[in-house]
Amino acid sequence: MGETLVGALLRHWRNRVPPASLGLPPRVRRGGVTQADIAAAAGCSLRTYAGIEAGSVRPSGAQLDSLGDLLHLSADERHTLWRAAVGTARPATSFAAGHDSGLARMVYALPYPAYVTDAAWRVLAANRAVAQWFVDFGAMPPADRNIGKWIFGHPHARHVFVHWNRFAEEFVARVRALSAALKGVAAFDAFLSGMRGYPDFEVRWTADPLINIDPPTVRRFFREPGKGLSDPGVPLDMVILSPMGPEDGRRIVVFEYPDGYQPPELTDLSADQVCPSVHQKGNHLTLAIPVRQMSSCAA
Repeated sequence: MGETLVGALLRHWRNRVPPASLGLPPRVRRGGVTQADIAAAAGCSLRTYAGIEAGSVRPSGAQLDSLGDLLHLSADERHTLWRAAVGTARPATSFAAGHDSGLARMVYALPYPAYVTDAAWRVLAANRAVAQWFVDFGAMPPADRNIGKWIFGHPHARHVFVHWNRFAEEFVARVRALSAALKGVAAFDAFLSGMRGYPDFEVRWTADPLINIDPPTVRRFFREPGKGLSDPGVPLDMVILSPMGPEDGRRIVVFEYPDGYQPPELTDLSADQVCPSVHQKGNHLTLAIPVRQMSSCAA
């Protein structure tokens, strides 16, 4: 039987480790440290470590993290070690939340609505078409620039989506699916806690445990900017793309126009400014405040 992938990786990484990094004296022979050296430093028997390299012993998560430290592995190498040794992804400890100029340029260049979010749906970039069709996230306070908060806390969202209830249920199901991977990550836990303060989110969260993993393409109906509730909506294909880097979590969400459709000309007016439903109510929007936030304010 040939060498296993995990064995080839560990041997390569082991051979580049200088003995001094493990508190060992310099050695005349060429190469890095031995299996016995790594086993002693990791606090396991030589038989156990040799079995891990041979692929006959399934290491624990703690052992894999210890080996990652001893072998000075990068984040990408640690994730590769997990995949090779146990066949699963390393549990997430964080996700990317910073602005990426390349992702932003992509959405700014698109003619249809497109935005970039992090794993907790915080909007990192959005183009003018998003402001025209949905809402101008750039005009919101930074803390409110979140897709979930907009869906459940902004009254205009219920007009934008022709089938708001279905979209809301699917969004909650997507949050539930992602929470399995990001539970314990402080930023995601804070997002989920805040969302559960919205009654319409909470009632769906505590109902049937539906799961919905982001599909590559799904059709959604949106009312054209300036149209009333009688508008049947325009079928936009929602396409979700994500960087493949470990613990990235950012996503590009694009809403493609149907073939042959002529969209309204882009203007400086946001969707809620031209919404007839908003104007019928005196051109005044009242944002929903999470129940927990209201309680804390009242206290």
